[in-house]
Amino acid sequence: MVVSLSLILPREQTVFASVLAPYFHEVAPGAPIDPVKRAEQMLNRKDVTAFWLHHAAARIGFALVLNLPDDRRELSEFMIVPQYRRQGHGQEAASLILQEFPGRWRMGISEGSPQAAAFWGTCLSLVPGLSALQTGAPFTEHQTKSYTFDIAGPNNA
Repeated sequence: MVVSLSLILPREQTVFASVLAPYFHEVAPGAPIDPVKRAEQMLNRKDVTAFWLHHAAARIGFALVLNLPDDRRELSEFMIVPQYRRQGHGQEAASLILQEFPGRWRMGISEGSPQAAAFWGTCLSLVPGLSALQTGAPFTEHQTKSYTFDIAGPNNA
């Protein structure tokens, strides 16, 4: 199993919006989020790095990394499309993304997706170089809790 990353380019905004629509329906049902506007915002912000997640030739999901001050990061959005879930791709993709950016991380866990809480509870315990894991209050009304943690650099793992 090999997951790879590629940048989501601004010219892919329409394709990205089509993936965001079912994602927002899953993680924030009923929230008034326009996937077209959100795709445009995220792909044109200088503080966001957007990735497609691939397995072989298939696009299996996406991740958005918000680059915060003081070399901190937030995994603001992460999705594996349903037909690729429960096969280890999410764990592999999460590890790859987090290790790409050593340092302090934070992330919120969606209230609308109970499987997300179970996934991240297990996933984070398996990420190489992860330390100082703490559970905290949610960042938004659509979340149930948050995590903060550190990821060691390649020379400190």
